[in-house]
Amino acid sequence: MRKLVFGLLLPFLLSVSANAADIRTVVEQESKALLIDQFGGSVATTTKETSQTLNIPWNQPGVQFWLQYYKNHMNRLKLVQQAARYSVFLPYVKPILKKEGLPEVLAYLPIIESEGDPAAVSRAGAAGLWQLMPRTARLYGLRVNYYIDERFDIEKSTRAAARYLKKLYQIFGRWDLAIAAYNAGPGKILSLMRRYHTDSFWDLAKLPNETLNYVPKFYAIATLINSGQIKVASFNHKLLKVKILSKTSLYAIARKLKVRYSIIKTFNKQYRKGIVPAYRYVYIPAFAVRNRTFLAKAKDAKIYIYRPYRTERVARIARKFGTDVHTVKKLNRIRGKYVYRGQVLIIVAYNNEVKSVVMR
Repeated sequence: MRKLVFGLLLPFLLSVSANAADIRTVVEQESKALLIDQFGGSVATTTKETSQTLNIPWNQPGVQFWLQYYKNHMNRLKLVQQAARYSVFLPYVKPILKKEGLPEVLAYLPIIESEGDPAAVSRAGAAGLWQLMPRTARLYGLRVNYYIDERFDIEKSTRAAARYLKKLYQIFGRWDLAIAAYNAGPGKILSLMRRYHTDSFWDLAKLPNETLNYVPKFYAIATLINSGQIKVASFNHKLLKVKILSKTSLYAIARKLKVRYSIIKTFNKQYRKGIVPAYRYVYIPAFAVRNRTFLAKAKDAKIYIYRPYRTERVARIARKFGTDVHTVKKLNRIRGKYVYRGQVLIIVAYNNEVKSVVMR
């Protein structure tokens, strides 16, 4: 009798199942179409994820929550401000991620980590754009001591963070778990996976844990940026990378450029005592030299800051750097033939990299 009833009901059950599947497919397609219409054609597809590609699961409820959150005017305004502040660093961040073989979208992690502030320090002791802890920073080759803290160095901290992210991907094999581990620590994520017997981030994401909001929030921010709704290239100011050829101070550089010391310090907080050793780099805002004629020529040139240890002829300095006397004088507003000990000079060299400068 049961077999007879089941036989009679089977076509109906299959029909209901097929209809349900059809309805689910239609709903998913309509949802995707709605999202693409709202956020542009850059919504990630479901192609297989690799160490070099990251798919944004825009249909996850957690991601949808943060997308809705940023529809609020004040929340959106704050994100726009953070993205604009961070845009000045992207030309230094993206090439490093590409060289390390990581997805370009990871370049937006500092927006959620540090709000795009290179001088940020958390209550837990994490520092810099990428909010690296001292132990992790040292593990990936950064100097963290009394005089220098390279977690604040834009390029070096990015390189360390990229290698750390690459290692986390090797451990977890998925970017959602790797990104969560970057924020919370790999031990915590592995512990949660064992406790709840799952390797799915989205199962873990159902837990009431603040850390596990980190990934969907990042995905939402990346979606808004990729769709062009949030601009990260709208900041007018740019950074110039300048090589220091003589030991000097950030204060002397700020004074030379007639820029507030606090601005120079923000971009160069890695020099904890404000002293820059010879042959290291500093970052200066381009607006500090916007009225100087060399900027138009400096696109393909090397920029240096040089502080002579003794009185030198301008002509000798020009020869040393492969430039001309007129450029050195005009750039530094020098009238005479000599530069005196301790005077800070900005030098633009159009030849190959200056490898050494004789100093006493």
